[in-house]
Amino acid sequence: MADALPLAVDLDGTLIKTDMSRVTIRRVVLPRPWLLLKVACLEIIGKRARWKRDLGRRLNFDPAELEYHEGFRAWLAEQKESGREVILCTASERAVAERIAEHVGLFSDVMASDGEVNLRKQAKADALVARFGEGGFAYAGNSSHDFPVWKVAGEVIVVNAPASVRQKMAARSSMVFD
Repeated sequence: MADALPLAVDLDGTLIKTDMSRVTIRRVVLPRPWLLLKVACLEIIGKRARWKRDLGRRLNFDPAELEYHEGFRAWLAEQKESGREVILCTASERAVAERIAEHVGLFSDVMASDGEVNLRKQAKADALVARFGEGGFAYAGNSSHDFPVWKVAGEVIVVNAPASVRQKMAARSSMVFD
């Protein structure tokens, strides 16, 4: 399967069953409520990548404690074993994503938000097209935020998605994981 398209994998709701922004807010902001004003101001002015970076650097967590989508994770291991390039591609902060990728041990690279670019929706689609070309990659995701990415992906994999997303992507998806 070494000739298969490179596989970009979303983190939040796909590889893991939670959202790292929510984990970060719960573990970093709620115990330090004075940070809420900074987060709110950055969100209002469109600097989500900046607050993700600032808070992600403060986040203390053990990736082993996260709830993973085990069936999908096992399939990813098979893909990697067969020679397929598997990349974690997430809107989560890079430092957070790299810790999770290291723990999981399946990814050859990490593409993530970096303090300047919030790698979600169209920004994620643009980054993947810049790297692999339109139709030159497979993408595994779970939400309506992934529609712009799936639109330019060569292969669509739907994981842990609500019925509305599964229904909309039914004609394009090559695999669906519940």
